[in-house]
Amino acid sequence: MRKTAVASLSFLIACVACGGGQPPPAPPPSSAAPPSDTGTASATAAPTANADGGSPAPAAEATPPAAASAAPASTPPGEGGGTQPPRPGQWDSWSKEQKMAYMKAAVLPKMGPLFHDFDAKRFAEPKCVTCHGAGAKDGSFKMPNPALPKLPATPEGFKKLHDAHPKVVDFMANQVVPTMAALVGEPPYDPKTQKGFGCFECHTKK
Repeated sequence: MRKTAVASLSFLIACVACGGGQPPPAPPPSSAAPPSDTGTASATAAPTANADGGSPAPAAEATPPAAASAAPASTPPGEGGGTQPPRPGQWDSWSKEQKMAYMKAAVLPKMGPLFHDFDAKRFAEPKCVTCHGAGAKDGSFKMPNPALPKLPATPEGFKKLHDAHPKVVDFMANQVVPTMAALVGEPPYDPKTQKGFGCFECHTKK
């Protein structure tokens, strides 16, 4: 699918976190790292079609102090939806149900306003489909999402992309990627180690 360059680039949501691709190449020679592939974000990124889905968390006073202190710091979200991010490497071990609960309770409420503040007209009401596209409708939430703009796989390609759309690329590199990385318990992509949460978690390569 091809939209105008700016329109399609605006959909570089890093969402998602529901899947992963290869990390991005070295960043363009600018103050910003290359945009990282939304996730799954989806954010980027997103879980179910309802931004405010999930039951409310139980009141603090309903949990005995002893039980609360005994719970692990990164316990996966329960039926009420948790907001505690996973530890590094833990995201992949979470069930689909746990990921969806966490996406509704923590990821979408964080990433939605981020995109809205960047472009309130285009992202008036960010939802799961913003990052996951058809995957949010069929329930697969598969990432990377081939419907998102395909990104270059070379440093030269990212430099050209940044030169053409600096605001979008800087937004993705400086806000979307680090925020999504933290939400899924991973460091942002590091071109030196070629590890971390990057563009190709959500986007496919050209």
